[in-house]
Amino acid sequence: MKTICLITFSLLISSVCIAQATVEQAEKLTKKITAFYHVLQADPKVKHGLYQARHDKNMALASGLYENDKRVGLWHFFDYQGNLLQNFNYDKNVLTYEALDDQVNGFKYFFDKTVKATDTVTKPIKIGGRYFGYLNYMTLFKLPKEFDTESHPSYNLITVELLVSPGGHLADYIIHLPVWGGKKDLSFNIDMLSEEDKVFIPATINGEPVSARIIIPCSIDGRGNLTFGILAKVLESMREDSN
Repeated sequence: MKTICLITFSLLISSVCIAQATVEQAEKLTKKITAFYHVLQADPKVKHGLYQARHDKNMALASGLYENDKRVGLWHFFDYQGNLLQNFNYDKNVLTYEALDDQVNGFKYFFDKTVKATDTVTKPIKIGGRYFGYLNYMTLFKLPKEFDTESHPSYNLITVELLVSPGGHLADYIIHLPVWGGKKDLSFNIDMLSEEDKVFIPATINGEPVSARIIIPCSIDGRGNLTFGILAKVLESMREDSN
Protein backbone atom coordinates (compact mmCIF):
# COMPACT_ATOMS: atom_id res chain seq x y z
CA MET A 1 0.00 0.00 0.00
CA LYS A 2 2.84 2.35 0.91
CA THR A 3 4.53 1.61 -2.41
CA ILE A 4 1.32 2.42 -4.27
CA CYS A 5 0.99 5.72 -2.39
CA LEU A 6 4.59 6.66 -3.15
CA ILE A 7 4.08 5.91 -6.83
CA THR A 8 0.85 7.94 -6.89
CA PHE A 9 2.57 10.84 -5.13
CA SER A 10 5.47 10.73 -7.59
CA LEU A 11 3.07 10.82 -10.51
CA LEU A 12 1.25 13.81 -8.99
CA ILE A 13 4.53 15.66 -8.47
CA SER A 14 5.53 14.91 -12.07
CA SER A 15 2.19 16.24 -13.30
CA VAL A 16 2.61 19.43 -11.29
CA CYS A 17 6.12 19.92 -12.63
CA ILE A 18 4.92 19.46 -16.18
CA ALA A 19 2.09 21.95 -15.57
CA GLN A 20 4.50 24.50 -14.14
CA ALA A 21 6.83 24.03 -17.10
CA THR A 22 4.18 25.12 -19.63
CA VAL A 23 2.11 28.21 -20.26
CA GLU A 24 -1.11 28.60 -22.24
CA GLN A 25 -1.27 30.71 -25.36
CA ALA A 26 -4.09 31.79 -27.66
CA GLU A 27 -3.77 32.39 -31.38
CA LYS A 28 -6.45 33.85 -33.65
CA LEU A 29 -6.88 31.69 -36.75
CA THR A 30 -9.82 33.80 -37.95
CA LYS A 31 -12.00 36.39 -36.26
CA LYS A 32 -14.26 33.65 -34.92
CA ILE A 33 -11.79 30.77 -34.58
CA THR A 34 -9.10 30.73 -31.89
CA ALA A 35 -6.47 28.12 -31.12
CA PHE A 36 -5.67 27.53 -27.43
CA TYR A 37 -2.55 25.55 -26.62
CA HIS A 38 0.32 25.15 -24.16
CA VAL A 39 4.01 25.81 -24.87
CA LEU A 40 7.15 25.06 -22.90
CA GLN A 41 8.01 27.85 -20.55
CA ALA A 42 11.66 27.46 -21.49
CA ASP A 43 10.91 27.55 -25.22
CA PRO A 44 7.63 29.25 -26.24
CA LYS A 45 8.02 27.95 -29.80
CA VAL A 46 7.48 24.36 -28.65
CA LYS A 47 3.87 23.24 -28.17
CA HIS A 48 3.43 20.82 -25.28
CA GLY A 49 0.06 19.78 -23.88
CA LEU A 50 -3.57 20.24 -24.86
CA TYR A 51 -4.41 21.94 -28.17
CA GLN A 52 -7.91 23.07 -29.10
CA ALA A 53 -9.16 25.16 -31.99
CA ARG A 54 -12.54 26.59 -31.02
CA HIS A 55 -15.24 28.59 -32.70
CA ASP A 56 -16.46 31.65 -30.81
CA LYS A 57 -19.59 29.66 -29.97
CA ASN A 58 -17.21 27.58 -27.80
CA MET A 59 -17.49 24.69 -30.24
CA ALA A 60 -14.33 22.62 -30.74
CA LEU A 61 -13.07 22.23 -34.30
CA ALA A 62 -9.86 20.36 -33.44
CA SER A 63 -8.69 18.79 -30.20
CA GLY A 64 -5.62 16.77 -29.22
CA LEU A 65 -2.24 16.74 -27.46
CA TYR A 66 1.23 17.97 -28.39
CA GLU A 67 4.41 16.52 -26.96
CA ASN A 68 7.58 18.50 -27.63
CA ASP A 69 5.96 20.14 -30.67
CA LYS A 70 4.67 16.87 -32.14
CA ARG A 71 1.06 15.75 -32.25
CA VAL A 72 0.53 12.61 -30.19
CA GLY A 73 -2.35 10.31 -29.37
CA LEU A 74 -5.87 10.51 -30.75
CA TRP A 75 -7.00 13.80 -32.31
CA HIS A 76 -10.59 14.74 -33.13
CA PHE A 77 -11.73 17.09 -35.91
CA PHE A 78 -15.23 18.58 -36.27
CA ASP A 79 -17.21 20.83 -38.61
CA TYR A 80 -18.68 24.19 -37.56
CA GLN A 81 -21.89 22.48 -36.41
CA GLY A 82 -20.03 20.16 -34.07
CA ASN A 83 -20.32 17.05 -36.26
CA LEU A 84 -17.36 14.70 -36.00
CA LEU A 85 -15.49 14.57 -39.32
CA GLN A 86 -12.33 12.68 -38.46
CA ASN A 87 -10.34 10.87 -35.78
CA PHE A 88 -6.61 10.37 -36.32
CA ASN A 89 -4.17 8.46 -34.09
CA TYR A 90 -0.78 10.17 -34.37
CA ASP A 91 0.99 7.54 -32.24
CA LYS A 92 0.08 4.82 -34.72
CA ASN A 93 -0.21 7.14 -37.73
CA VAL A 94 -3.62 5.64 -38.43
CA LEU A 95 -6.93 7.16 -39.48
CA THR A 96 -9.53 5.67 -37.15
CA TYR A 97 -12.60 7.48 -38.48
CA GLU A 98 -13.50 9.54 -41.56
CA ALA A 99 -17.02 10.87 -42.09
CA LEU A 100 -18.58 10.16 -45.48
CA ASP A 101 -18.46 12.86 -48.15
CA ASP A 102 -21.73 14.64 -48.68
CA GLN A 103 -23.33 16.85 -51.31
CA VAL A 104 -22.69 20.00 -49.27
CA ASN A 105 -18.92 20.00 -49.63
CA GLY A 106 -19.01 18.62 -53.21
CA PHE A 107 -15.52 17.11 -53.13
CA LYS A 108 -14.72 14.83 -56.11
CA TYR A 109 -11.75 12.55 -56.62
CA PHE A 110 -9.97 11.44 -59.80
CA PHE A 111 -7.12 8.97 -60.15
CA ASP A 112 -4.20 8.60 -62.58
CA LYS A 113 -5.23 5.03 -63.36
CA THR A 114 -8.40 3.61 -64.83
CA VAL A 115 -10.68 2.35 -62.07
CA LYS A 116 -12.57 -0.88 -62.71
CA ALA A 117 -15.83 -1.85 -61.06
CA THR A 118 -14.05 -4.66 -59.23
CA ASP A 119 -11.26 -2.44 -57.85
CA THR A 120 -11.02 -1.44 -54.20
CA VAL A 121 -10.41 2.30 -54.14
CA THR A 122 -9.64 4.73 -51.32
CA LYS A 123 -9.66 8.51 -51.78
CA PRO A 124 -6.86 10.89 -50.74
CA ILE A 125 -7.58 12.25 -47.27
CA LYS A 126 -6.40 15.46 -45.65
CA ILE A 127 -5.44 14.92 -42.03
CA GLY A 128 -7.56 17.41 -40.11
CA GLY A 129 -10.76 16.68 -42.00
CA ARG A 130 -12.69 18.55 -44.69
CA TYR A 131 -12.98 21.65 -42.50
CA PHE A 132 -10.09 22.39 -40.17
CA GLY A 133 -7.66 20.60 -42.50
CA TYR A 134 -8.41 22.97 -45.40
CA LEU A 135 -8.31 26.34 -43.60
CA ASN A 136 -4.87 27.32 -44.86
CA TYR A 137 -5.74 26.60 -48.49
CA MET A 138 -8.36 29.30 -48.23
CA THR A 139 -5.99 31.91 -46.81
CA LEU A 140 -3.38 31.14 -49.47
CA PHE A 141 -5.73 32.14 -52.30
CA LYS A 142 -5.63 35.76 -53.45
CA LEU A 143 -7.55 36.87 -56.54
CA PRO A 144 -5.17 38.67 -58.95
CA LYS A 145 -5.86 42.37 -59.32
CA GLU A 146 -6.43 42.08 -63.08
CA PHE A 147 -9.71 40.28 -62.48
CA ASP A 148 -12.57 42.75 -62.32
CA THR A 149 -14.78 41.74 -59.41
CA GLU A 150 -16.88 44.90 -59.68
CA SER A 151 -18.29 44.02 -63.11
CA HIS A 152 -18.34 40.34 -62.17
CA PRO A 153 -19.48 40.41 -58.52
CA SER A 154 -19.31 36.62 -58.20
CA TYR A 155 -17.36 34.07 -60.19
CA ASN A 156 -19.21 30.76 -60.41
CA LEU A 157 -18.29 27.34 -61.76
CA ILE A 158 -14.78 27.70 -60.38
CA THR A 159 -12.92 24.59 -59.28
CA VAL A 160 -10.01 24.12 -56.92
CA GLU A 161 -7.70 21.29 -57.95
CA LEU A 162 -5.26 19.72 -55.51
CA LEU A 163 -2.81 17.19 -56.89
CA VAL A 164 -1.69 14.58 -54.34
CA SER A 165 1.27 12.32 -55.12
CA PRO A 166 1.39 8.54 -54.43
CA GLY A 167 3.56 9.42 -51.44
CA GLY A 168 0.79 11.55 -49.97
CA HIS A 169 2.35 14.96 -50.67
CA LEU A 170 0.62 17.98 -52.13
CA ALA A 171 2.21 18.47 -55.56
CA ASP A 172 0.11 21.31 -56.96
CA TYR A 173 -2.70 23.72 -56.13
CA ILE A 174 -4.60 25.21 -59.08
CA ILE A 175 -7.68 27.40 -59.42
CA HIS A 176 -9.61 26.90 -62.66
CA LEU A 177 -11.25 30.27 -63.22
CA PRO A 178 -13.74 30.85 -66.07
CA VAL A 179 -13.08 33.99 -68.10
CA TRP A 180 -14.50 35.44 -71.29
CA GLY A 181 -13.82 33.02 -74.15
CA GLY A 182 -12.37 30.23 -72.04
CA LYS A 183 -10.74 29.70 -68.66
CA LYS A 184 -7.73 30.83 -66.71
CA ASP A 185 -5.66 28.47 -64.58
CA LEU A 186 -4.05 30.07 -61.54
CA SER A 187 -1.25 28.16 -59.82
CA PHE A 188 -0.12 28.96 -56.29
CA ASN A 189 3.21 28.56 -54.57
CA ILE A 190 2.64 25.64 -52.22
CA ASP A 191 5.91 26.45 -50.44
CA MET A 192 3.91 29.13 -48.65
CA LEU A 193 2.16 26.29 -46.81
CA SER A 194 3.64 24.46 -43.84
CA GLU A 195 4.92 20.93 -44.31
CA GLU A 196 1.99 19.69 -42.27
CA ASP A 197 -0.44 21.34 -44.70
CA LYS A 198 1.14 19.41 -47.57
CA VAL A 199 0.62 15.95 -46.04
CA PHE A 200 -2.25 13.67 -47.13
CA ILE A 201 -3.12 10.03 -46.76
CA PRO A 202 -2.58 8.94 -50.38
CA ALA A 203 -5.24 7.42 -52.60
CA THR A 204 -4.99 3.71 -53.32
CA ILE A 205 -6.29 1.27 -55.90
CA ASN A 206 -6.25 -2.32 -54.67
CA GLY A 207 -3.85 -1.28 -51.91
CA GLU A 208 -1.37 0.41 -54.27
CA PRO A 209 -0.77 4.15 -53.71
CA VAL A 210 -1.61 6.27 -56.77
CA SER A 211 -1.64 9.93 -57.73
CA ALA A 212 -5.01 11.58 -57.35
CA ARG A 213 -6.71 14.92 -57.84
CA ILE A 214 -9.17 16.46 -55.41
CA ILE A 215 -11.65 18.66 -57.28
CA ILE A 216 -13.64 21.13 -55.17
CA PRO A 217 -16.43 23.29 -56.66
CA CYS A 218 -16.20 26.86 -55.40
CA SER A 219 -16.89 30.51 -56.13
CA ILE A 220 -15.29 33.89 -55.51
CA ASP A 221 -17.26 36.79 -54.13
CA GLY A 222 -16.97 40.47 -55.03
CA ARG A 223 -14.08 40.95 -52.61
CA GLY A 224 -12.02 38.11 -54.05
CA ASN A 225 -12.68 35.62 -51.25
CA LEU A 226 -12.75 31.92 -52.02
CA THR A 227 -15.70 29.79 -50.92
CA PHE A 228 -15.94 26.06 -51.39
CA GLY A 229 -18.40 23.56 -50.05
CA ILE A 230 -18.65 23.08 -46.33
CA LEU A 231 -16.01 25.77 -45.70
CA ALA A 232 -18.35 28.66 -46.47
CA LYS A 233 -18.96 29.34 -42.77
CA VAL A 234 -15.23 29.54 -42.08
CA LEU A 235 -14.78 31.91 -45.00
CA GLU A 236 -17.46 34.18 -43.58
CA SER A 237 -15.34 34.49 -40.43
CA MET A 238 -12.29 35.32 -42.53
CA ARG A 239 -14.13 37.99 -44.46
CA GLU A 240 -14.89 39.80 -41.23
CA ASP A 241 -11.15 39.87 -40.44
CA SER A 242 -10.59 42.21 -43.40
CA ASN A 243 -13.37 44.64 -42.46
